[in-house]
Amino acid sequence: MQLMRQQHLVLAGGGHAHVHVLKALAMRPEPALRLTVVSPHSYATYSGMVPGVLAGQYRLRAAQIDVRALAARAGATFVADRVVRIDPRQRMLHLHERPPLGYDLLALDIGSQPSAANRVAESAPAAMVKPIEVAAAAIEAALAAPAPPQGRQVIVVGAGAGGCEIAFALAARVRAAGKGEVTVCDRADRPLVTRHLRTSNAVRRAFETHGIRFLAQVVVVRVDAFGVRLADGRVLPASLVVWATGAAGPELVARSGLPVDERGFLRVNDDLRCMEFPEIFAAGDCATLESYPDLPKAGVYAVRQGPILVTNLRAVVRDRRTRPFRPQRDFLALLNTGDGRAILSRGALAFRNRIAWRLKDYIDRRFVSIYERPSLADREKMGRPMIACGGCAAKVGADILSRALARLDLPKSEGVIVGLREPDDAAVFAHPPGTLAVATTDAFPPFSDDLYLVGQVAANNAASDLYAMGAEGSAAVAFVCLPYAQESVAEQQLEHFLSGALAQLRQLDIPLVGGHTIAGEQTIAGFSMHGWVAADGILRKSGARAGDALVLTKPLGTGVILAAARAGFADADWVEAAHVSMLRSNRGTMRLLKRHGVHACTDVTGFGLAGHLSEMLRASGTGAQLRGNAIPALPGAVALLSAGWRSSFHATNERAVSASAAAPHATSAVLDLCVDPQTSGGLLAAVPAAVVEALRADFSAAGEDLFVIGEVVEGAAGTLTA
Repeated sequence: MQLMRQQHLVLAGGGHAHVHVLKALAMRPEPALRLTVVSPHSYATYSGMVPGVLAGQYRLRAAQIDVRALAARAGATFVADRVVRIDPRQRMLHLHERPPLGYDLLALDIGSQPSAANRVAESAPAAMVKPIEVAAAAIEAALAAPAPPQGRQVIVVGAGAGGCEIAFALAARVRAAGKGEVTVCDRADRPLVTRHLRTSNAVRRAFETHGIRFLAQVVVVRVDAFGVRLADGRVLPASLVVWATGAAGPELVARSGLPVDERGFLRVNDDLRCMEFPEIFAAGDCATLESYPDLPKAGVYAVRQGPILVTNLRAVVRDRRTRPFRPQRDFLALLNTGDGRAILSRGALAFRNRIAWRLKDYIDRRFVSIYERPSLADREKMGRPMIACGGCAAKVGADILSRALARLDLPKSEGVIVGLREPDDAAVFAHPPGTLAVATTDAFPPFSDDLYLVGQVAANNAASDLYAMGAEGSAAVAFVCLPYAQESVAEQQLEHFLSGALAQLRQLDIPLVGGHTIAGEQTIAGFSMHGWVAADGILRKSGARAGDALVLTKPLGTGVILAAARAGFADADWVEAAHVSMLRSNRGTMRLLKRHGVHACTDVTGFGLAGHLSEMLRASGTGAQLRGNAIPALPGAVALLSAGWRSSFHATNERAVSASAAAPHATSAVLDLCVDPQTSGGLLAAVPAAVVEALRADFSAAGEDLFVIGEVVEGAAGTLTA
């Protein structure tokens, strides 16, 4: 079978240039590219609006671009991790948590770091201005803490554009508090020394207006718990120090042995390609252009490099000539002074007024709006058909499997007699004498192209069936179907899935003892789970009694959130909350329920709350009364359902529940949530009403959620009202 050769492009970082690349590839896909985004942050914070956020003029979310959703619309895999080392000769990225990731083409847009950061002690009350997401959070945390009796003493080290804007923003916050002072320190004789003198003078006048002290021609030698120490011996007391010095190259670049200039920035040609490794591109503050070594590290250049970067990436895969980036000699600068005014600077022109602020506000908001998610009501999607052969030849190669397994860190387990360390035709494992064996199988198509995350959730989801029966796990057997692909791609996918699964299984104390891999038309992944339970400790769906309280251990909504996330419409916060919920194990909650004499139990998965509750009620010969307003929902789930979003299995669940005697009499909003299919959902249990408060206290002490959603009542088998 002939497969189209796709080149794997990895975008490391979610900077200003990369969001343009994603937008462009979403609007006009490149068939020859397979795209992955690696970033520790789901949102890219637009640096130009951060001072406005700190001054209270914007909400943080208004200054952010949802990179995760943008990646989904571009058909890209989003990997929530950070690159710790690049191996340019092997074309491999080493990540902080996940296994290595191979690439054919790599683009870096990871920003820079503040220079001379080693002068700041760990004990210092300081915030580094880069990365900007971390800086904004650190500054807000410092401002949220109680102020000293004499007011906050804020010192900004660095009088470039970023340092001056942050000083204006913090001066606005200090003024609002009524006490305190903001000081700006710089080794230069004036602020914004790279701009025209008139701009510096405009900044000085604004400093005076807002009571900001400017210390010129001073050298900061150390920042510690006592304050800012200057070379002339003075110590400036500080309750908050913002380190906003000039930029230095990111450590990742030098650590990876890539060609750098004297300040540590990656050296690139005018077409943004690395000189020594032309398959590596770089844009924004992390790189220095060979023809323009003194180009300022300003966001405006990163923004304008975006179109050149995507053009050149397309050119490389099409074997065409690349284009050079030609930076403009001067650019318009607009500095937010935190009071509804801004300083406009272009060449010798410099002035401060409200019109300049309105212009800055318009430009900034417009830039962020370009990358906004479409309306939730716009649900048009594109199908991507695939035709492939099958049958007995549908196997992942033994060499691929053996190489992937060789790189896994397989833990030893006393209960495993024959397993992956000594592979045979079948696994052999033991469980405690006098206990009963419990077995289950669960598999699904991935909800994300990040197979490490999928492996984690698949392991957790399959183990949940054991916990719903009151059992402990003793062994896991993997099942993986991978789509037909190049060997290197299949090998990497398998390694990432199994690595994620192992990471989760370690937390559950369940050894991976074997598995089966095949090749097919789409990815399917899951596990056969084996466990044990004492004969008197089995939990069943039957056993619910009238008067029991119905409790749920996780909120609902993973189905609709994952559906919207695949299309790039779900807010990254919603997606991350769903991931966190899916990765929470039911092991601890099962043990707590058993401790308090649970009568009946099941886990909430694909059939939704209504479907699984109906099974429990039919098995118990009872009915139930649900409290519609007590049914918990994950963030965003109700908004998506209200906008018409549905998981692909939603309608099937809805028909099944409506056709049964267990059809709930509920509002459409509650019903939609109850039939939403869950992945790695929580436990649903019927417990004696008398133990609810003690159970709630134990759950709270263990850091677990418990929701009382209704009561079991007398009635026809399966009758359910809400």
